[in-house]
Amino acid sequence: MKQTRIAALLCALSLLAGCASSMQLEATDAKKAAHINAELGLNYMSQGRHELAMEKLQRALEYDSASADAHHYLAELYRRLERPDKSREHYRRALGLAPKDASIQNNYGIFLCTDGQYDEGIKYLALAVENPVWSGRAGAFENLGRCYQDKGDNGKSEQYYREALQLDAALPGALLGMADLSLQQGNTISSRAFLQRYSAVALHTPQSLWIGIQVERELGDRNALASYSMLLRNNFPDAEETQLYLNSK
Repeated sequence: MKQTRIAALLCALSLLAGCASSMQLEATDAKKAAHINAELGLNYMSQGRHELAMEKLQRALEYDSASADAHHYLAELYRRLERPDKSREHYRRALGLAPKDASIQNNYGIFLCTDGQYDEGIKYLALAVENPVWSGRAGAFENLGRCYQDKGDNGKSEQYYREALQLDAALPGALLGMADLSLQQGNTISSRAFLQRYSAVALHTPQSLWIGIQVERELGDRNALASYSMLLRNNFPDAEETQLYLNSK
């Protein structure tokens, strides 16, 4: 009788162990499914297929509501959809789940700076660049430079643009930022040099062409001036910089 009770107990323990193992497997599978859906959502977002991206990212959170990646990507998707409140909500959730993730810190910093919350944005960008092994440090330095420039602190802006270019000499945003700052400082030769480096690695924008126009007016290169002017008028007829150019003729 005693042996029967022991056998029954062992059997029950075996069933419990099997149940626990099954629950662990289900949890692992749910996290894996969440990861797959989050990555699919990111891929669809990069293609501009926002409806599919939203579907996959929400599915990821159904599998694992504590997926920092899914919250991060949803924050970025809502930013693109011009839903700042939802974007902020998911950035905060992502940071709460992964407070030391430099990529999330960087992107939340960009979001805040774009929203005019410069000091708060700078705080998160500064945290991102403190990670010595993160591959995106150059871009975060560039973002710091841009945020300080938008804030009106050109000294700090130049400092961080130069930090960015030390890590990656071909960063378009930092090169264009330095071209703009150099022009504002009256150093047109330096501005031209940065703009030439920019045009070697990126397509022209209304901002870059307007900088080029102002530089070449100052330096007296009529051919370069005509080229920049034609590109601006033909490619960006409705841009604010085009109106600035037409009003300055």
